[in-house]
Amino acid sequence: MNKVLHIEASPRGSDSGSSQLACWFLSAYSQANPQDAIVKLNVFETELPPFDADAAHTKFAPIFREDVSESQAAMWQAVREMINSFDANDKIVVSCPMWNYSIPYRLKHYFDIIVQPILTFGYDHEQKMNVGLLRNRPVQLLLTRSSTPPGDYADFQLPYLRYVLGSIGIRDVRVVTAWQTAQPTAKARFDYLESFRNECNKLGAAF
Repeated sequence: MNKVLHIEASPRGSDSGSSQLACWFLSAYSQANPQDAIVKLNVFETELPPFDADAAHTKFAPIFREDVSESQAAMWQAVREMINSFDANDKIVVSCPMWNYSIPYRLKHYFDIIVQPILTFGYDHEQKMNVGLLRNRPVQLLLTRSSTPPGDYADFQLPYLRYVLGSIGIRDVRVVTAWQTAQPTAKARFDYLESFRNECNKLGAAF
């Protein structure tokens, strides 16, 4: 049995286009893999550890060889638990709208917790570069945006997601991008999203 984590990065529920893509994708996946477990984590509904001054100090304490207080260590345990919860999954699905040419701030907050030196990435002193410490696994990105074409210079959504996942060792990234959701009517928007249903169904069944 595989464990699948669905990271939902929209607060709009059934009105979210990216969440609708995920619904089609995961429905097809469940039909093809009824033995697998799917867990949804909506970053707008999940309590994320605050990344404040104490967190920043504790993040760099092992690198700078500084001490941490008991309260800082307790706070850092919540970070470790969130990383462990993420890493326990065999496959990951991220449904994400574009906000201001990038990702929603709550998803950025989530990755600011997950991406940590020593825990999820290290440093190769010979090559002078960071290296991911997590095992590679399949990730399906289901992205929406109003009018920014894939590859456009203003696209800071997909490049960031690819890079941040790769930075922790996850490189098997597949992508569906619905990039013209700014339609003149609700029906036109529905029809546009509907045009991705078959693709999401096929990809979900094969994921």
